[in-house]
Amino acid sequence: PERVRRGSEDRMDLRTLLGLVRPFTLIAPVVGAGANPVAASAALGVALPWGAVGLALLSACAATGASNAWNQAFDADIDRVNKPFRPIPMGQVSERGALRLGDALAVLALVLGACVSVGFLACVGAGVLGTWCYSAPPLRTKRRPLGALLTIAIPRGLLVPVAGWAVVGDPLVAEPWALGAVVGLFVLGAAVTKDFADVAGDRAHGCRTLPVLWGPESAARVIAPFLYMPFALYPGLAYLGLLSPPVLPFAVLSLLLAGFGVLTARA
Repeated sequence: PERVRRGSEDRMDLRTLLGLVRPFTLIAPVVGAGANPVAASAALGVALPWGAVGLALLSACAATGASNAWNQAFDADIDRVNKPFRPIPMGQVSERGALRLGDALAVLALVLGACVSVGFLACVGAGVLGTWCYSAPPLRTKRRPLGALLTIAIPRGLLVPVAGWAVVGDPLVAEPWALGAVVGLFVLGAAVTKDFADVAGDRAHGCRTLPVLWGPESAARVIAPFLYMPFALYPGLAYLGLLSPPVLPFAVLSLLLAGFGVLTARA
């Protein structure tokens, strides 16, 4: 009931908070914010700044939580069709309450990011802006397939290695962007996988995702190569000197990740 939804926003309990933040989605940013500084430290031959890494982890988690809360606020009508078990459709919190939580987490992410480095803050800021544009009108890029994919792939793919590098050193060098290009291409396809279960609500509310436009089978065939082919770039980029030597570890990593991608695509 509307009265419950309005009243619940001022007494958000832990269950509601976790439902909005969706803790399992924090795994990827934690891995990215933790692993990429380690890789940058090894490539640059410098000590790992553990304090900065910790702040980067917290900032990445806050930015992802903000994205999740904003998305649920703006997608409340879609979630009532696709995911009625989420906090807003369940009447545990209002759209305004979710927006406030997203705003607070976004500010926290930016403040923590500013304590790491200017480069890291720039990446976090781009990510926060991208996730807002994805969900919020008037842009709401979620409604258009290319816009949706780009506003996911750039902040959550391309910029993740760059942000990790910025924790340790200068991000305006080739290597983090080469790493980011591979991750970005992977995310460009992988981002579509979340849309397969949401066709009914997306179609009803004007979100033209690939599964809505082309059907699940055709959309799956289109995105399948993105799940494994980008990783084939690793050895070539290393050979060209865009990634730190030696080439062999990148070749092994390429085979492992591409093999996992093939298995995922076949499933």
